[in-house]
Formats: sequence, C-alpha cells, structure tokens
Amino acid sequence: MQKSILLIRHAESANNALPESERVPDPGLTQLGHEQARRLADGLTQFPISHLYCSPFRRSLETTQPVSLLLKLTPAIHAEIYEQGGCYSGFEPGHLRGEPGMSRAQLEKGYPGWSIDESIGTRGWNEDRDYETHQQAIQRAGRVTQWLTRQWSPTSSECMAALIIHADFKRVLISALLESDGWPDRGQPIWNTAISHLKLVGSQWKLQTWNMAEHLTHQLRTPPQAGASAA
Repeated sequence: MQKSILLIRHAESANNALPESERVPDPGLTQLGHEQARRLADGLTQFPISHLYCSPFRRSLETTQPVSLLLKLTPAIHAEIYEQGGCYSGFEPGHLRGEPGMSRAQLEKGYPGWSIDESIGTRGWNEDRDYETHQQAIQRAGRVTQWLTRQWSPTSSECMAALIIHADFKRVLISALLESDGWPDRGQPIWNTAISHLKLVGSQWKLQTWNMAEHLTHQLRTPPQAGASAA
C-alpha cells in the first residue's frame, strides 16, 4: 500500500493580519481564517486520510477542528510540529522571549477527546524553551522526518496522514524529507491552508504536489506577510 502525507499550513491567524510589532505569542484564527478552515475540510474529503495531526499552537488547533468533524477523525496534538521559533513574545532580534504555550489542562478542556502528546506538561507545551533558532528547527525537522518515516514505513497498514502545521517549519520539514532530491521552493508565499503532498517510495519521500490551494477561491487566498516567522 502506498504511504503518503499531506503537509498543510494553518488558516489565517490574527497575527497574519497584523504587523510584527503587534503580534501575540499564540493567536487564534481570524473570521477569514475560520472560513478557510471550513473550505480546507471540504477539500480534504477527496483524500483517504487515516490519521490527523496538528501542532499545539491555537491557530493549528482551530484549523484542525472542522477537518476533524467533517472527516470524523480524532486529531493527535504532536508536540514537535510547531512553527519555527516556537512560542515566544517580542519582535526585535535579541529580544525574543520563549513563552510556555497552552498547558495540558488547557488543551484537554479546549479539545476534549483529542490525543495529546505525552510530553506536554502542566505549564505548557513550550515550557522552559527559549526562542528557537533556524539551526535548531532544522534539527527538529530531522527528528520529525525520522518519526514520519517510521510511522509510515512499508510495514504499516495505514495509507495517509495529514499534518496541519506552519509555513516556515513546512519549508524546513520538506527540505529534510526530500534530503538532496530538491523541490520547487523559490521563496514564493505559502497560502494559508495550502496542501503539499509527499509519497514514501521505498525509503525516500517524493514530492507530488506543492502549495495546492484549489479549495480556496482567489478572494480567500492569503499568504504570510514578508518576514513573518511567527505567523
């Protein structure tokens, strides 16, 4: 059975609509973002998704909700697929401070019945972490790549996983998955809720499609603002 993954950027967050100086550590979705998430759920019905994962950021969780309901899948909150940089406050280089993020109790209350990564503690999923550097994000992408390859090895009976993640980490993760195989990233914006499809061929991941957003009308398509790593 063919193994594949869908890497999906979250819908538009409140931070996406604000300048960096006004952003908060863990924003939810805008009204437009909620509509994008509903359209994403409709678009994903064409895929045989067996597992649904999301990051512990609020914008990823809120994007996942309508997908979970429509596809009748229980999401798993994965502690290592958060945005590059992690949960932090501040916007000037050298003055970025790590923030704890949502705690296990908050996640259990807000998303009852969802599977929560056992590493998420009482103080927050990002507790005791400083702002994550790009090099640290690359190392984390390596760990996620190993997990995905093990999880979706040819001996597994599952066929497709969807991960609702973030723009900057999505670039880093695809680079790690493809190794030296290359991919068509020319620095173009990653649309909110855009889908990238990869297949596991033997022991190598191969990119099938990149930055698909056909489930959105042109009026609903929103890219990140330039230089926005906290989006």
